[in-house]
Amino acid sequence: MKRLLKVFLLLSLAGGVAFGVWMLVAQRRRAAPTASYVPPAPAKPAETAGPVEAAVSEMAGAPVAETPVEPPAEPEVAWATVEPAPEAPAEPLPAESEVPLATVEPASEAPVVSGEEPGSEPPPSVSDEALPAEADVVTAAFESLAAEGEALQQAEAAFGHPVAPPAGPPSTPAPESEDEDTPLLESVEEVLADVPATPIGTAAGRTADSYLDEGNVYFNVGQYRLAIERYTSAIGLAPEMVAAYYNRANAHTRSGDYDSALSDYNRSLDLNPGDADALNNRGMLHLYRANYAAALRDFNEALAIDPADTTVMVNRGLAHLHGGDAASALVDFQEAVAVDPADAAAHYGAAQASAMLGNRDAALRHVRRAIELDNAYAREAAGDPKLEALQGDDAFIRLLRESGSRSR
Repeated sequence: MKRLLKVFLLLSLAGGVAFGVWMLVAQRRRAAPTASYVPPAPAKPAETAGPVEAAVSEMAGAPVAETPVEPPAEPEVAWATVEPAPEAPAEPLPAESEVPLATVEPASEAPVVSGEEPGSEPPPSVSDEALPAEADVVTAAFESLAAEGEALQQAEAAFGHPVAPPAGPPSTPAPESEDEDTPLLESVEEVLADVPATPIGTAAGRTADSYLDEGNVYFNVGQYRLAIERYTSAIGLAPEMVAAYYNRANAHTRSGDYDSALSDYNRSLDLNPGDADALNNRGMLHLYRANYAAALRDFNEALAIDPADTTVMVNRGLAHLHGGDAASALVDFQEAVAVDPADAAAHYGAAQASAMLGNRDAALRHVRRAIELDNAYAREAAGDPKLEALQGDDAFIRLLRESGSRSR
């Protein structure tokens, strides 16, 4: 390719030199001969001036005859003969017979259409040793121009109409020489042949902990489906990760899939039997599904691990209460209040158990304290069937009215 570019540059230089020589010769041939000096014709007298001459003389301030005189016939002027100046001797050009012209194949074999080029073989590669000298390049340029002109003339004679010369160099690139070390471009197959066939991982750099953390973020914003997907990815990388099972069980519970939640809680407790939180949550799942006996077992195990956990106490009291054992429920709620007097849920549970047991004063006292700690319990208490014993009680109605005014 480099050699072909070098040849093309030399041919362009030769074409420029040839064009300059040709222009110089053409200008010398077209140069006008030098004329000898010819004196001007004598001026016409005023009396013989014509209308145009009179107007010009009047504008110039010269006197004009009052009566116009017919102009005489124009005298014949004998112009001096002009001999052409001797031309400078021009450099002799090579005779036409000395310039070999390229032969052209008959037009019938390769028809030429205006705007298209006849097919031709690509030029062979040229080596550096075969490059002609500067004079030979000029001669070759003249030969190329002459060959092109003769080819166009033969084409016009064959088709009976002018044939447009090609607009530029052929579009087919010349092949590179065979002695090139490496090709300019390699095929895609050759490039991919050296690439190792190692698959690229889709989750490069991700760990089970990163999926767990991402799942927690989705859980906290209520995107439980996305949280479940991230926890599942964490389990896929770490099948023994207890937190992933536990958190996925919570997400399943929030999304309403209790069966999947129970399966994950069971797996979490199989891996870590002493997890009080997992026992409490599984107990609440049983409570939601009205499986009170299973709920009590989980709450009892959780309290055996942490006896001071008031949340588990309240949950166990709810299991007793909804299971029909108001007395045992009241014990659990009172124990929770003793541990944490500010636990509004424990006070409200105690109010429910007391009302079911017919203890009006204790029920009013606990419900008042629960509303003081959390005013939202006032709305729940107004329609709670477990507080049916207080319905119509003046003190209870006044309490609900006061809490309603406070909430505005």
